[in-house]
Amino acid sequence: MLMLFIGVTVKAQTSKIDELLGQWDKNSADTTQIKVLRKLSAAYTSVDPLKKFYYANQYLQLAKKNNIDSSISNAYLDMGIAYAVRSQLDSGLYYFKLGHEIAKESNYLPGIARGYVNMGFVLDRQDKKKESVKHYEESLKIYRKLNNRKGINQCIMNLGSLYFDLGEYKTADAYFHQVLANVRETPNDQAGLASALFSLGNSNRKLGNQQKSLEYFRQSLAIREKIGDLNGIALSNWGIGLVMNNTNKFEQALVHLKVALENNRKTKNVYQEAIVLMSISHAYLHLENYKKAEENIQLALEKAKEAESKTLVVQALENLVKIEAAQKKFDLALKHQADYIAINDSLNNSRTKKEVILSDLNRVNTDNKNLEEHNQKISEKITDYAIVIVIVTVLLLVVAILLLLYYKRNSENKNANVLLQKQKQEIAEVNEELKTQMEIINAQNVELEKLNRVKNKFFSIVSHDLRAPINSLKSLFEMYRNGILNEEELGGLLNRLEDTIYNTASFLDNLLEWSKSQLEGITVKPVQVELHQIVAHNIKLMDSQIRTKFIKVQNNVPTNALAFVDLNMIHVVIRNLLSNAIKFCKANDEVIFEAWIENENIICTIRDTGPGISDIDLENLFNLAHTPNTGTAGEKGYHIGLILCQDMMAQNHGSLKVDSQLGKGTTFYITLPVSSSTL
Repeated sequence: MLMLFIGVTVKAQTSKIDELLGQWDKNSADTTQIKVLRKLSAAYTSVDPLKKFYYANQYLQLAKKNNIDSSISNAYLDMGIAYAVRSQLDSGLYYFKLGHEIAKESNYLPGIARGYVNMGFVLDRQDKKKESVKHYEESLKIYRKLNNRKGINQCIMNLGSLYFDLGEYKTADAYFHQVLANVRETPNDQAGLASALFSLGNSNRKLGNQQKSLEYFRQSLAIREKIGDLNGIALSNWGIGLVMNNTNKFEQALVHLKVALENNRKTKNVYQEAIVLMSISHAYLHLENYKKAEENIQLALEKAKEAESKTLVVQALENLVKIEAAQKKFDLALKHQADYIAINDSLNNSRTKKEVILSDLNRVNTDNKNLEEHNQKISEKITDYAIVIVIVTVLLLVVAILLLLYYKRNSENKNANVLLQKQKQEIAEVNEELKTQMEIINAQNVELEKLNRVKNKFFSIVSHDLRAPINSLKSLFEMYRNGILNEEELGGLLNRLEDTIYNTASFLDNLLEWSKSQLEGITVKPVQVELHQIVAHNIKLMDSQIRTKFIKVQNNVPTNALAFVDLNMIHVVIRNLLSNAIKFCKANDEVIFEAWIENENIICTIRDTGPGISDIDLENLFNLAHTPNTGTAGEKGYHIGLILCQDMMAQNHGSLKVDSQLGKGTTFYITLPVSSSTL
């Protein structure tokens, strides 16, 4: 019955998501990206909670980068919803509290209200009804202050749902009718209308009006199918299934209940899955299919425990006792009956109901008292206003006569002044436009100068580091051809030139890969890869350089470490980072590869015991404009390889970070998704 406050009306999800993905441009302004990403996160709420979390986290990073407190608050609240709809209540509550605290610190009222209503949802799921009511009432105060109709309706809906859960169905029905009347004043809120109709279907079902309940559920289902709300479709089908169970149409009930179960599993809503499984078990019990009835109620009990809801556990145990008694398994029924009584007594429903009703009555009485005081003040002011109106009317008549005389005498001056003001306004607009254009031009000049410096650096690298080894090779052959060098001397010099040629070839490979990425020529094709094999392959490729410099390389990556990444790109990244480590390490230094799983990602580290990187070099490590370093054997280091690695990791939904201290070595961290489901 309860619902989270999302804050964005759900549209037809598939087409809406495709449209938003088309609008998302990572090169656009951060504020523009935040708007699109927040809409994407909202659109995935009833479709895929994991993707909702992903896009909320994306716009959280942009909001933090730009210090936008309202967006930071909303991002945390959306991340909490992604957990709460999957019944991971502790994680949901953690993010709700984060978003709520940030909203309070910045006095962002919509965020404070969203935080209260969503925390109230979790508290109710945790059977903390009294605390839940307080949160809804705090939220309701703020939404009324903001005149936010959707927020007001959501709070009233959730208060009605509390009464419903406590068995006060007439009171709940009155609340739901109030929400329906409010929603019909805002025709664009189709999701709110569907929710109100569904809630009325539930209250009428409990009040015995089965036909009226069925009509409400079917109206709700039609709207939710139109807007593509998977979670709502599941709820409405469940409601229809309950009515069918109540009217002994058990086969028809199973059709709707199985649709509800399928959608609940798609959205990973464990709480609602447990409820639907209980309804399916009820239908099978009355069809005397005791095996399926028991299978479904046992699964419902597991899901209720997973959702950490004592209320659902009590309901599941109550149904399990009925099924076991029907099969004459009286020992098991007696045991589960004892469990049912123990947990039900711990809920103390009668005391909770009293506290909730008293708390809500206190709010209603306070609202009524405030309304009476407000009406009395208005009545007292009406008399004063009447006297003031008479006086003001007389004064206005006098002023009107004076203004008329003044107008006749100064009409020509007034027209001239109007024309002059218009000209001044036009000049001011032109000046403002020129000022804006100048600011844009200045910003463009700064960016062009920066790009020009990078371009000059790029061509300097290409012209020097490609031309130098080729010229050296050319001179060497000319000296040999002219008889200046014999074969033995030529062989020695060629061995010395070999490393230079290898480094130049590696540089050229990186240059080509980087150029392709800049021209959007790389197509990312992620697959499941074994990182241990990738590392081993690249160590083998560089075996001669490793042995030449007497460096120890260890592959400690577990053989079962999997990553979801483009195969060619991960080879390029590992090869570049290993090559860099070899360049800057001395004899007997170590290079160690390790990997582990963390938060649905795999983290692979490349740690060396080399000389480390200075703070200045570390700050400019991914900056093409910075001067390259030199390896321990005179090798050149090119930042373009690291820039390429960073770009490739970003394209694979991963990241590349570095940690280093002079004299203590360097560690690169590669973070990648474990599978496609984590993207």
